[in-house]
Amino acid sequence: MAGTSVFDAQGRDYRWWVGQDNNVWANVEGVGVVNLGQASGVMKNRGAKQGMDESKWIEDPNKPASNDKGEVNQSYYTGGSSSSSSSSTYNAEEEALKNRMRGIYDRQAADIKSNIDSLGSQLDNDLAAVKGEYDQYKNEQQSAYDSNKNDYDNSTKQNQQDLQTNRNDITNRASTGLRGLLRVLGAMGAGGGSVARYEAPNMVTSQANQEMSNAGRTYAQNQSNLDTDWGNYQNEFENDKKKLEDWYNGQVKAKKQANEEKRQSLLADLVTAYGNRAQYGGDYGNNINEAYDEIAKSRGRVTDLGKFTTPNYTGKTAVFQSPDLASYDTGNTKLSTTVADSNTSATSPLLVALRGLNKRKNNSPYTNAEA
Repeated sequence: MAGTSVFDAQGRDYRWWVGQDNNVWANVEGVGVVNLGQASGVMKNRGAKQGMDESKWIEDPNKPASNDKGEVNQSYYTGGSSSSSSSSTYNAEEEALKNRMRGIYDRQAADIKSNIDSLGSQLDNDLAAVKGEYDQYKNEQQSAYDSNKNDYDNSTKQNQQDLQTNRNDITNRASTGLRGLLRVLGAMGAGGGSVARYEAPNMVTSQANQEMSNAGRTYAQNQSNLDTDWGNYQNEFENDKKKLEDWYNGQVKAKKQANEEKRQSLLADLVTAYGNRAQYGGDYGNNINEAYDEIAKSRGRVTDLGKFTTPNYTGKTAVFQSPDLASYDTGNTKLSTTVADSNTSATSPLLVALRGLNKRKNNSPYTNAEA
């Protein structure tokens, strides 16, 4: 495995082995042969305690041969060619390196904790951005609703005005028509009879009422179409509002989930930094356990947040299309009294009917000409 020894940290090349005295030895670039102390275990794995790189392990290059009596030459285990001064130099450099590494990992841990502490403000900023987008969508929705409500109100008002205009037109045409009929009847010598006094006004009124009824039905149908379309729009509008609320809640949860996942990543980095720092002295077991506890809590929060699926929202969709208002043409009224010529022919159906009625009255044995 890759090494984590002080030599690796220094970038020094080296080769190591385990001597017959059970010490781990290393020949280090720029330092020489150094004794790293006792190690236990299988020979090749004895350097693990010192973080030595397995790929740099070698067989003992100075393994002493036993003499004829089986005795081992111990002169090698004084450190070979290294001197006490080189060992002292190495020890000073090693301690200086350890101090530097302590400082590096202390700063690394402090930076990570600072980033963790800033997650709260980052989440606040993210949620504020989502709220701003939500408010914009909501304002667009309300603006569209207000515009469509204005169209509906204007169409309703126009429909009411059309009804009143039709009523006024029918009333005026009936009044004008009645006066014309009375003039014609008077010219025919029937101006003082009951036809002129009763039948003509009643027939004109009946026809006018029929026209009023037709105009009223047109108004009612127009208003029904308007109200139906407006009701459908309101349903769609309420559905859009609900979609927007769901989208907003989903965005909030998504931002919180991303924030928690970032917290977990930083906490894992903090555990690593504490572990690296512990290699250079100090007890960081409690710190590591606390970080693991925070990771577990964060994972629980992420699990809860992940139960909600964020819906898509593409903006307002409800549209109110004001229907065309049907018109009632009062010019089709039958209240016409136009006389075709000066003799006896008249084009008005109403006048024809009145003349026939007057003739029957004059020929009746129960009435006289004055009736």
